[in-house]
Amino acid sequence: IEKIRRGAARGGRVIKLHPTVQRFYPDEPALMDLYAEAQALGLVVFFHGGRAGIEPESSHRYALPRHYEAALAEFPNLQFILGHAGARDSEAMIALAARYDNVWLGIHGQSLSMLEAMIQNTDVDRLLFGTDWPFYHVGASLAKVLITTDTPERSIIREKLLRTNALELLS
Repeated sequence: IEKIRRGAARGGRVIKLHPTVQRFYPDEPALMDLYAEAQALGLVVFFHGGRAGIEPESSHRYALPRHYEAALAEFPNLQFILGHAGARDSEAMIALAARYDNVWLGIHGQSLSMLEAMIQNTDVDRLLFGTDWPFYHVGASLAKVLITTDTPERSIIREKLLRTNALELLS
């Protein structure tokens, strides 16, 4: 918590947590103080969300969608980004984003059809463009946004995904 305070004092805005690499459950009681401090400091918590499939199978259990919900529910004023929109667990993460107003979905690494599902089933004001270099080239993620928003009526969605939403979250 002291490191978080120091980082925030120096201008830090986001904490990145990676359950499968750091081998923890996002709903562990020991983390609740960390979330409370992040909320008090006005920070954003960015989770690697869900199981990507490239991590060791023994670490999959840490990133199951059910382990994110306690933090999302207990800290409604803390903004959470679920990176990769849950990767292989995207349907469950889309459901969490629909249920909680403090959940943002990073769209990187998702398919065209899943990006369309996110646009249809969540608040597009909480979808974020991002990268997962070197696993997914930024050009592929950008192409998916451009294809999915390639109509005049979706130009505002394109602007939100590529710019406006991130500015809103981080300002």
